[in-house]
Amino acid sequence: MKGEEKLWQILQDKLEMLRAGGHLPEALRVGETALELAQRTFPENHPSLALSYERLGQIHDQQGNHGEAKVLLEKALRIIGRIEPTDQRMIYRLARRLAYLCDVGGREEEAITYYETAIRAGGQLKNVRHSDLGKMLNNVALIYRRSGRQKAAEPCYMRALELYEKQLGPEHPDVAAVLNNLGVFYTGEGRLEEAEQMHQRALAIRRKAHPRGHPDVAQSNCNLAVVYHSRGDLTRAEELYRESLREWEDVEKPSKDYEIVASNYADLLRSLGKPRKAGAIESRARKKRGRS
Repeated sequence: MKGEEKLWQILQDKLEMLRAGGHLPEALRVGETALELAQRTFPENHPSLALSYERLGQIHDQQGNHGEAKVLLEKALRIIGRIEPTDQRMIYRLARRLAYLCDVGGREEEAITYYETAIRAGGQLKNVRHSDLGKMLNNVALIYRRSGRQKAAEPCYMRALELYEKQLGPEHPDVAAVLNNLGVFYTGEGRLEEAEQMHQRALAIRRKAHPRGHPDVAQSNCNLAVVYHSRGDLTRAEELYRESLREWEDVEKPSKDYEIVASNYADLLRSLGKPRKAGAIESRARKKRGRS
Protein backbone atom coordinates (compact mmCIF):
# COMPACT_ATOMS: atom_id res chain seq x y z
CA MET A 1 0.00 0.00 0.00
CA LYS A 2 1.35 3.41 -0.96
CA GLY A 3 1.97 5.97 1.74
CA GLU A 4 -0.98 8.14 0.75
CA GLU A 5 -3.37 5.19 0.68
CA LYS A 6 -2.13 4.00 4.07
CA LEU A 7 -2.62 7.46 5.54
CA TRP A 8 -6.12 7.61 4.04
CA GLN A 9 -6.99 4.31 5.71
CA ILE A 10 -5.65 5.56 9.05
CA LEU A 11 -7.84 8.67 8.74
CA GLN A 12 -10.89 6.55 7.88
CA ASP A 13 -10.34 4.37 10.94
CA LYS A 14 -9.95 7.44 13.14
CA LEU A 15 -13.08 8.99 11.64
CA GLU A 16 -15.16 5.92 12.46
CA MET A 17 -13.81 5.85 16.01
CA LEU A 18 -14.74 9.50 16.51
CA ARG A 19 -18.22 8.96 15.03
CA ALA A 20 -18.82 5.99 17.28
CA GLY A 21 -17.81 8.08 20.27
CA GLY A 22 -20.09 10.96 19.29
CA HIS A 23 -17.21 13.38 18.65
CA LEU A 24 -18.79 14.79 15.50
CA PRO A 25 -16.96 18.15 15.14
CA GLU A 26 -13.59 16.40 15.29
CA ALA A 27 -14.89 13.62 13.02
CA LEU A 28 -15.95 16.27 10.51
CA ARG A 29 -12.44 17.75 10.41
CA VAL A 30 -10.89 14.32 9.94
CA GLY A 31 -13.46 13.47 7.26
CA GLU A 32 -12.67 16.64 5.31
CA THR A 33 -8.94 15.86 5.48
CA ALA A 34 -9.57 12.27 4.36
CA LEU A 35 -11.66 13.46 1.41
CA GLU A 36 -9.00 15.95 0.30
CA LEU A 37 -6.42 13.16 0.45
CA ALA A 38 -8.70 10.78 -1.46
CA GLN A 39 -9.24 13.35 -4.19
CA ARG A 40 -5.46 13.63 -4.67
CA THR A 41 -4.73 9.92 -4.33
CA PHE A 42 -7.45 7.94 -6.07
CA PRO A 43 -8.84 8.02 -9.65
CA GLU A 44 -12.19 9.76 -10.08
CA ASN A 45 -14.11 6.47 -10.30
CA HIS A 46 -12.43 4.72 -7.37
CA PRO A 47 -14.52 3.12 -4.60
CA SER A 48 -12.31 4.67 -1.90
CA LEU A 49 -13.17 8.14 -3.19
CA ALA A 50 -16.86 7.24 -3.11
CA LEU A 51 -16.44 5.99 0.45
CA SER A 52 -14.82 9.27 1.51
CA TYR A 53 -17.76 11.24 0.13
CA GLU A 54 -20.18 8.89 1.88
CA ARG A 55 -18.46 9.04 5.27
CA LEU A 56 -18.26 12.82 5.22
CA GLY A 57 -21.89 12.99 4.12
CA GLN A 58 -22.90 10.75 7.01
CA ILE A 59 -21.26 13.11 9.50
CA HIS A 60 -23.06 16.14 8.03
CA ASP A 61 -26.28 14.10 8.16
CA GLN A 62 -25.76 13.32 11.84
CA GLN A 63 -25.16 17.00 12.55
CA GLY A 64 -28.39 17.97 10.79
CA ASN A 65 -26.64 19.54 7.78
CA HIS A 66 -28.94 17.72 5.39
CA GLY A 67 -28.27 19.88 2.34
CA GLU A 68 -24.53 19.30 2.52
CA ALA A 69 -25.09 15.63 3.30
CA LYS A 70 -27.25 15.24 0.18
CA VAL A 71 -24.59 16.77 -2.08
CA LEU A 72 -21.88 14.47 -0.73
CA LEU A 73 -23.97 11.31 -0.80
CA GLU A 74 -25.04 12.03 -4.38
CA LYS A 75 -21.39 12.33 -5.42
CA ALA A 76 -20.68 8.99 -3.76
CA LEU A 77 -23.63 7.37 -5.55
CA ARG A 78 -22.59 8.72 -8.95
CA ILE A 79 -19.11 7.28 -8.51
CA ILE A 80 -20.18 3.89 -7.23
CA GLY A 81 -22.78 3.59 -9.99
CA ARG A 82 -20.02 3.73 -12.62
CA ILE A 83 -17.88 0.99 -11.08
CA GLU A 84 -17.97 -2.66 -12.21
CA PRO A 85 -18.82 -5.04 -10.66
CA THR A 86 -21.65 -3.07 -9.12
CA ASP A 87 -21.59 -2.69 -5.34
CA GLN A 88 -25.31 -3.18 -4.76
CA ARG A 89 -24.96 -2.91 -0.99
CA MET A 90 -23.40 0.56 -1.17
CA ILE A 91 -25.92 1.67 -3.79
CA TYR A 92 -28.73 0.45 -1.54
CA ARG A 93 -27.29 2.26 1.47
CA LEU A 94 -26.73 5.54 -0.35
CA ALA A 95 -29.98 5.59 -2.33
CA ARG A 96 -32.04 4.72 0.73
CA ARG A 97 -30.64 7.62 2.73
CA LEU A 98 -30.93 10.05 -0.19
CA ALA A 99 -34.56 9.02 -0.65
CA TYR A 100 -35.27 9.88 2.98
CA LEU A 101 -33.47 13.24 2.76
CA CYS A 102 -35.41 14.16 -0.39
CA ASP A 103 -38.70 12.94 1.06
CA VAL A 104 -38.49 14.98 4.26
CA GLY A 105 -37.14 17.92 2.28
CA GLY A 106 -40.16 18.02 -0.03
CA ARG A 107 -38.22 16.92 -3.13
CA GLU A 108 -40.73 14.22 -3.93
CA GLU A 109 -39.76 13.33 -7.51
CA GLU A 110 -36.13 12.88 -6.50
CA ALA A 111 -37.28 10.84 -3.52
CA ILE A 112 -39.20 8.45 -5.80
CA THR A 113 -36.13 7.97 -8.01
CA TYR A 114 -33.89 7.19 -5.05
CA TYR A 115 -36.47 4.92 -3.41
CA GLU A 116 -36.76 2.93 -6.63
CA THR A 117 -32.96 2.70 -6.91
CA ALA A 118 -32.72 1.45 -3.33
CA ILE A 119 -35.54 -1.06 -3.84
CA ARG A 120 -33.88 -2.48 -6.97
CA ALA A 121 -30.52 -2.79 -5.24
CA GLY A 122 -32.02 -4.17 -2.03
CA GLY A 123 -33.93 -6.79 -3.97
CA GLN A 124 -30.59 -8.26 -5.10
CA LEU A 125 -29.18 -8.53 -1.57
CA LYS A 126 -29.80 -11.59 0.57
CA ASN A 127 -29.93 -10.04 4.03
CA VAL A 128 -32.01 -6.90 3.47
CA ARG A 129 -35.05 -6.98 5.74
CA HIS A 130 -38.40 -7.31 4.00
CA SER A 131 -39.72 -4.55 6.25
CA ASP A 132 -37.16 -2.07 4.93
CA LEU A 133 -38.16 -2.66 1.31
CA GLY A 134 -41.83 -2.65 2.25
CA LYS A 135 -41.54 0.68 4.04
CA MET A 136 -39.87 2.24 1.01
CA LEU A 137 -42.60 0.95 -1.29
CA ASN A 138 -45.18 2.36 1.11
CA ASN A 139 -43.39 5.72 1.12
CA VAL A 140 -43.43 5.82 -2.68
CA ALA A 141 -47.16 5.03 -2.64
CA LEU A 142 -47.78 7.87 -0.16
CA ILE A 143 -45.90 10.33 -2.37
CA TYR A 144 -47.98 9.28 -5.36
CA ARG A 145 -51.19 9.68 -3.35
CA ARG A 146 -50.20 13.13 -2.05
CA SER A 147 -49.57 14.26 -5.61
CA GLY A 148 -52.88 12.87 -6.89
CA ARG A 149 -51.37 9.94 -8.83
CA GLN A 150 -53.60 7.27 -7.34
CA LYS A 151 -53.14 4.77 -10.17
CA ALA A 152 -49.38 4.83 -9.64
CA ALA A 153 -49.76 4.18 -5.91
CA GLU A 154 -51.62 0.90 -6.15
CA PRO A 155 -48.76 -1.11 -7.76
CA CYS A 156 -46.46 -0.06 -4.91
CA TYR A 157 -48.84 -1.52 -2.35
CA MET A 158 -49.21 -4.68 -4.44
CA ARG A 159 -45.43 -5.06 -4.76
CA ALA A 160 -45.08 -4.67 -1.00
CA LEU A 161 -47.79 -7.27 -0.42
CA GLU A 162 -46.14 -9.73 -2.79
CA LEU A 163 -42.77 -9.19 -1.11
CA TYR A 164 -44.11 -9.72 2.40
CA GLU A 165 -46.16 -12.78 1.47
CA LYS A 166 -43.19 -14.37 -0.30
CA GLN A 167 -40.76 -13.83 2.58
CA LEU A 168 -43.10 -14.29 5.56
CA GLY A 169 -46.09 -16.31 4.43
CA PRO A 170 -49.70 -15.13 4.00
CA GLU A 171 -50.63 -15.16 7.71
CA HIS A 172 -47.87 -12.98 9.14
CA PRO A 173 -48.82 -9.77 11.05
CA ASP A 174 -46.58 -7.72 8.74
CA VAL A 175 -48.67 -8.95 5.81
CA ALA A 176 -51.74 -7.70 7.69
CA ALA A 177 -50.15 -4.26 7.95
CA VAL A 178 -49.76 -4.07 4.17
CA LEU A 179 -53.30 -5.35 3.67
CA ASN A 180 -54.49 -2.62 6.03
CA ASN A 181 -52.70 0.07 4.01
CA LEU A 182 -54.16 -1.30 0.81
CA GLY A 183 -57.63 -1.37 2.36
CA VAL A 184 -57.36 2.26 3.44
CA PHE A 185 -56.24 3.15 -0.09
CA TYR A 186 -59.23 1.37 -1.65
CA THR A 187 -61.62 3.04 0.80
CA GLY A 188 -60.28 6.45 -0.19
CA GLU A 189 -60.81 5.51 -3.84
CA GLY A 190 -64.39 4.44 -3.19
CA ARG A 191 -63.54 0.83 -4.10
CA LEU A 192 -65.43 -0.48 -1.10
CA GLU A 193 -65.74 -4.13 -2.09
CA GLU A 194 -61.97 -4.42 -2.51
CA ALA A 195 -61.43 -2.45 0.70
CA GLU A 196 -63.70 -4.84 2.58
CA GLN A 197 -61.73 -7.84 1.32
CA MET A 198 -58.39 -6.33 2.38
CA HIS A 199 -59.60 -5.32 5.84
CA GLN A 200 -61.35 -8.63 6.48
CA ARG A 201 -58.20 -10.52 5.69
CA ALA A 202 -56.06 -8.16 7.80
CA LEU A 203 -58.48 -8.49 10.71
CA ALA A 204 -58.45 -12.29 10.54
CA ILE A 205 -54.65 -12.37 10.64
CA ARG A 206 -54.47 -9.91 13.50
CA ARG A 207 -57.11 -11.67 15.60
CA LYS A 208 -55.15 -14.89 15.26
CA ALA A 209 -51.78 -13.30 16.00
CA HIS A 210 -52.63 -10.92 18.83
CA PRO A 211 -54.36 -11.12 22.20
CA ARG A 212 -57.44 -9.12 23.06
CA GLY A 213 -56.79 -5.44 23.57
CA HIS A 214 -54.18 -5.10 20.84
CA PRO A 215 -54.12 -1.80 18.91
CA ASP A 216 -53.74 -3.54 15.53
CA VAL A 217 -56.98 -5.49 16.05
CA ALA A 218 -58.74 -2.30 17.15
CA GLN A 219 -57.44 -0.53 14.03
CA SER A 220 -58.70 -3.24 11.68
CA ASN A 221 -62.12 -3.29 13.34
CA CYS A 222 -62.40 0.46 12.89
CA ASN A 223 -61.22 0.45 9.27
CA LEU A 224 -63.69 -2.27 8.37
CA ALA A 225 -66.42 -0.33 10.17
CA VAL A 226 -65.59 2.71 8.03
CA VAL A 227 -66.14 0.62 4.90
CA TYR A 228 -69.59 -0.50 6.08
CA HIS A 229 -70.40 3.03 7.30
CA SER A 230 -69.53 4.40 3.84
CA ARG A 231 -71.67 1.74 2.22
CA GLY A 232 -74.64 2.53 4.44
CA ASP A 233 -74.61 -0.77 6.31
CA LEU A 234 -74.96 0.95 9.69
CA THR A 235 -75.76 -2.18 11.70
CA ARG A 236 -72.49 -3.88 10.82
CA ALA A 237 -70.58 -0.61 11.13
CA GLU A 238 -71.98 0.00 14.62
CA GLU A 239 -71.02 -3.49 15.74
CA LEU A 240 -67.43 -3.07 14.56
CA TYR A 241 -67.07 0.42 16.01
CA ARG A 242 -68.18 -0.95 19.39
CA GLU A 243 -65.71 -3.83 19.12
CA SER A 244 -62.91 -1.43 18.22
CA LEU A 245 -63.72 0.75 21.23
CA ARG A 246 -63.70 -2.30 23.50
CA GLU A 247 -60.27 -3.25 22.18
CA TRP A 248 -58.92 0.25 22.73
CA GLU A 249 -60.32 0.41 26.23
CA ASP A 250 -58.24 -2.65 27.14
CA VAL A 251 -55.09 -0.72 26.15
CA GLU A 252 -53.45 1.05 29.11
CA LYS A 253 -52.47 4.15 27.12
CA PRO A 254 -54.47 4.27 23.88
CA SER A 255 -53.23 6.35 20.97
CA LYS A 256 -55.15 9.14 19.26
CA ASP A 257 -56.69 6.46 17.02
CA TYR A 258 -58.96 5.65 19.96
CA GLU A 259 -60.52 9.12 19.71
CA ILE A 260 -60.85 8.72 15.95
CA VAL A 261 -62.88 5.54 16.46
CA ALA A 262 -65.02 7.29 19.06
CA SER A 263 -65.59 10.22 16.71
CA ASN A 264 -66.58 7.94 13.81
CA TYR A 265 -68.96 5.99 16.00
CA ALA A 266 -70.41 9.21 17.41
CA ASP A 267 -71.10 10.45 13.88
CA LEU A 268 -72.98 7.25 13.15
CA LEU A 269 -75.01 7.55 16.37
CA ARG A 270 -75.95 11.16 15.60
CA SER A 271 -77.17 10.05 12.18
CA LEU A 272 -79.39 7.55 14.03
CA GLY A 273 -80.78 10.30 16.30
CA LYS A 274 -78.74 9.40 19.39
CA PRO A 275 -76.80 12.60 20.17
CA ARG A 276 -76.57 12.03 23.95
CA LYS A 277 -74.97 8.61 23.53
CA ALA A 278 -72.62 10.05 20.91
CA GLY A 279 -71.47 12.81 23.24
CA ALA A 280 -70.93 10.34 26.09
CA ILE A 281 -68.70 8.14 23.94
CA GLU A 282 -66.56 11.07 22.80
CA SER A 283 -66.25 12.34 26.39
CA ARG A 284 -65.18 8.92 27.61
CA ALA A 285 -62.50 8.67 24.92
CA ARG A 286 -61.08 12.09 25.85
CA LYS A 287 -60.91 11.10 29.53
CA LYS A 288 -59.28 7.78 28.72
CA ARG A 289 -56.67 9.68 26.77
CA GLY A 290 -56.17 12.09 29.68
CA ARG A 291 -57.73 15.06 27.91
CA SER A 292 -60.55 17.12 29.41
